[in-house]
Amino acid sequence: MTNFHQANNSTLLRSACAIVFILFVFIYLYFFQAELLFMLQHVLSGGSTHYDKAVGAVVITVVLYLVHIGAKKLGGFDGALYALTYFPSLLLLVVLTGVDSGFAVSPFCSVWLWLAPLLIVFYVCAALVLKVKSGRAFIGTDSTIVGIFWKNLSLMALMFIVVCLCGNSDRVFHYRLRVERLLTSGDYGGALRVGEKSDDADASLTMLRVYALSRSKQLGERLFEYSLVGGSSALLPDGKDVRCLFYPERQIFKALSIRKKGNMTPMEYLRYIETNGLAMKPAADYVLCGYLLDKDLDSFVKAVMRRYDVSSPSLPKHYKEALTLYTHLRSNPSVVYHDEVMDADYADFQSLGRKYKDKTEREAYVRDMFGGTYWCYYFYGNAHF
Repeated sequence: MTNFHQANNSTLLRSACAIVFILFVFIYLYFFQAELLFMLQHVLSGGSTHYDKAVGAVVITVVLYLVHIGAKKLGGFDGALYALTYFPSLLLLVVLTGVDSGFAVSPFCSVWLWLAPLLIVFYVCAALVLKVKSGRAFIGTDSTIVGIFWKNLSLMALMFIVVCLCGNSDRVFHYRLRVERLLTSGDYGGALRVGEKSDDADASLTMLRVYALSRSKQLGERLFEYSLVGGSSALLPDGKDVRCLFYPERQIFKALSIRKKGNMTPMEYLRYIETNGLAMKPAADYVLCGYLLDKDLDSFVKAVMRRYDVSSPSLPKHYKEALTLYTHLRSNPSVVYHDEVMDADYADFQSLGRKYKDKTEREAYVRDMFGGTYWCYYFYGNAHF
C-alpha cells in the first residue's frame, strides 16, 4: 500500500511539473518572444523561411520537453530535486532567447555560447554523483508529499524567473522586432501602433517609424506624435547605429530613389537625389521632416514653399505647426503664415508655458496638453507623455 501511494505521489508530482513547464514555455514563446524567434529564423535561414509563432511555440515546447525526458533518464534528480530535470531544457531556452540586442553577425549572446556547455557538463556530473549516492544526502529530511511539492514548484518558479531575467527583454529591441515583422507583411498601420504611447525609442526605431509613416502617407501629419531619437541622422539606415534587424533595407531606399546612399548623410543623400531628378515623391516629405527634426526652421520654410501650397487646408499638420512657430519666432520672417486654429493653439501653448515657473512642472503640463505637436518637440525635446 505504501509503494502504491508513493507511486501515485510520484506520478502526481511529475504531472504537475510537466503541466507548469509546458504552460510557461508556450506562453513565454508565444506571447513574449515571438518576434525575436521570427528574427532568429529569418537570420539563420538567410530569409528563405518564415516563422509561425503558433507552430514555432508548439514545436520548441515539444523539443524542450523531450530534452527533459532525456535528462530524467540520466537519473540522479528525484524527490525534492526532481524539478532540476527541467534545467537543461530551460538553459536551452535561455540560449535561444538571450539574444544580443546590438548583434552585428550572430544574434546569440557570446556569453551563453561558452557558459551553457559548461553548465551542462556540471549538471551531468552532479546528476551522476547524486545517482551513485541515491540522492539521500541531498534531498533533505522533509519527505512529506506537500513538502516535496512545495520544494519542486519553488525550484521551477526560480528557474522560470531566471529564464525571464536572462532572456532578451529590451523593450525598444522588441518594438523594433515587432515593427519589422509587420512591415514584412505590409501592415504599416499595425507597425505604427507598436509602442506609440511609449517614451522608449532609439534611432533605428525612429527610422522604421519614419518609413512606415511615409508608406502610409502620414509623415508630415503624425511624425511628432512619437518619441524621436537621432534627428535627421535617423531618417535612413547607415548600417551601424541606424539599421534594420531583418527587414530589407533596400526596400526603404527603393521607396525614395534608384540611387544608392553610399557614404552620404541622410540629408545629403535626399538633397542629392532631389537636385539630380532621381527622387521619388516620398523624398520631399523626408527632406522637410529632416529639417524639422534638426529644428532648422529657415531651411524648412524655403523647402516647404517649393513643394507645397502653404495656403491649402490639406497642408500636413506638422508643417502648419512649423510655419506658425516660424512666424512667431522670427522678427522679419520671409513668409508670414496664419491659420486661425493654429494661431489659437499656439497662443494656448505659450500661455501654458508661462503659467508655471518650475521647469519640471511646466514641461509636464505642456507635454500633457500639447504632446505630439512640433512645438513640444522644438522646445522640450524628444520624449512625450
